[in-house]
Parts: sequence; structure tokens; C-alpha cells
Amino acid sequence: MKSKPFLFYPVVLFLFIFVIDKIFLLPIFHDEFLQAGNSVFYFQRKVLKDRLLKDPDLKGKKLTLVFGDSRSYPFSEIGIPEPYKKNWTLYNFSSPQGIPMNSYIQFQEILESGVTPDFVILSLSPEAFDDSKGFILSPFLRMGCDSNCIETVWEDVPFKEKWDYLLDRVFAIRSIEFNLSLFTSRLKQGKLKEYKSSHNKEFQLINYTKGEYLMYGVQSNPIEKIKNDTIRIGNLYMRSYSIGSSQFPYVEKILKITKEKKIKTLVLWPKVFPEYYSYYEKFHIKEVWWDKVETLAKKYDANTLNWNTPNTCDLFNDASHQSAFCFVDQMKEIWINTAEK
Repeated sequence: MKSKPFLFYPVVLFLFIFVIDKIFLLPIFHDEFLQAGNSVFYFQRKVLKDRLLKDPDLKGKKLTLVFGDSRSYPFSEIGIPEPYKKNWTLYNFSSPQGIPMNSYIQFQEILESGVTPDFVILSLSPEAFDDSKGFILSPFLRMGCDSNCIETVWEDVPFKEKWDYLLDRVFAIRSIEFNLSLFTSRLKQGKLKEYKSSHNKEFQLINYTKGEYLMYGVQSNPIEKIKNDTIRIGNLYMRSYSIGSSQFPYVEKILKITKEKKIKTLVLWPKVFPEYYSYYEKFHIKEVWWDKVETLAKKYDANTLNWNTPNTCDLFNDASHQSAFCFVDQMKEIWINTAEK
């Protein structure tokens, strides 16, 4: 071996990379390291929780909490209809590709902090229940789950996600999903300060109000554009579909809490573009998923609402997100029939 030192080169290279990788374990990369999209939202939701706990309006107003994924971004306090608006405040904790595990952890942390809502809107999408889509690892485990959270959900995390998570512990750069092109761009433009929330315009936009993100779906796009997006999204999320076992327990945990604490609860299935809904029909989503959700909701005295029916708003931002314009009438319906009933 001494005569062939080149045989050690791969080992030396691996050790060098392994040591350099440990730089990404530094707190600077985990406490507040805002890249784009998911990392900005998941950090803002932590800031939003702190704002909620300090809100003086909680003493005089009823509180609504919204949990879900990007399809429920438009739920906003400004959409609460008159004359109810003066009596309510609303915080929207919907997160990108938010799964029920994430909603449960958020909800539990808020309750443990001493705040109990009067009304909970739990928005669910069938894609989140397909464990093969990888939403558990990214973004949830990587961006929305601390050590206490890991202890809570670990036994329900599928093996593949566990293995990938353990690899994240070995190679730390995986866990922060480091975007090299974004780093290069910010470096060239002298904008490295954008990794901090105080200089990040995307964070400031999201953080302006109480969690809603109206800009995401404020417009209604042409049908042809949405049809093209349907093909893209369908191939991405619905080429195959199978319901996993990881998420239903957390829907049930949320509903069990709301029943015990007598919190009015609405379990909602947001509407998607009809041609995208045809993918749901292909896999019998209503029968194999939504019917089970309704059964759980009924067991715990929660209300349900399926917007994927005729005569509901048909304006869309893209194939899987309604236009925010739809939420004006939809929130009025929710407040009259559920929140204030």
C-alpha cells in the first residue's frame, strides 16, 4: 500500500468533504437561513406563533386558526364577513406542502403555550396522504420539526423517510437543501443579507399580516394556461397514488383535541381545477380518502366541507389552487354555517 498511495486518495477526499460538511451544522444555517419558498414560510410560521401569543386582541375577540397546505393560503381575517368581523381574529398557519403531521405539531405547540382557539379550519389535500411523495422529509422534517417534534412523530415516519433523515444527520448540507445558484446570485449582487429575515423581501411580504398569502392566488388565469399546468402538476403528483398510514393518526389526534376542548372544527377539502380533479377520479380519491376523512370528522363531531362539487367557485390561479377571489363568498358561507352557527 505504501507503494500505491493513490489508493488512499478517495478516503482522504471523503474525509475532507465530511469535515467541510460539518460547517452546515452551525446554528447560522438552522436558526435563520432563508433561501426561498419553503424555508421562508416555515421560518415565518415560527415568528407567527410568537406574534399570536403576544396578540392583545385575543382577550376581546374569538380566535380562528387555519392549518393546511398552500391551497388554504387565502384564508384571511379580512375575508370574515360583516357583521362578524369585529368579533374575530384569524391566524393562518398553512405551510407549503403542509401535511397533517405538521398541522398537529403546530396546533399542539400553540395549545401548550396557553392559547386555545374558538374555531379551527383544518384544510386537507389527498396528495399529503401519499407517503411516496416525500412530503414528510421535505419540507416537514427538515424545516418544521425540531428534536421534540421528532420524538413525537418518529414511530409514524416511514422507513425510507427515516433513512433519508439519518443521512441528513451524516451529511448536514442535505438537511438545509442548500441552493447553490441562489447563493451565487446573492453573492454576485451583494445580497447575502437576504438570508436574514430583516433583509428578505419574501419574508417581509408573508410576515406583513397574520399568515395569509393572498398574492399567491390573487389572479384568475386563462383556462389554457391552467390546462397546461394541469398536465405538469398531474405528472408530478398524480402519476400514481396510494394512501399511506402516516397521516390519518394526526388528523384523528387534532379532531380528538378539538372535541375534548369543545373547539368548533371544520375539515375542508379545497377545490382543484376540474381537469386536475379527473386524476382524483382515476384513483377513486373520494371513496378511498375523503369518505374516510368524513367518517373521522363525524366520530369527533367536526363539520366537513367538500368544495370539489358543482356550483362552487370556478376561478383558479393554477391547476391545484383556487383564486383568492373565491374565498370572499366561501368564507361567508363558513362563518354563517359553521363558525357562528
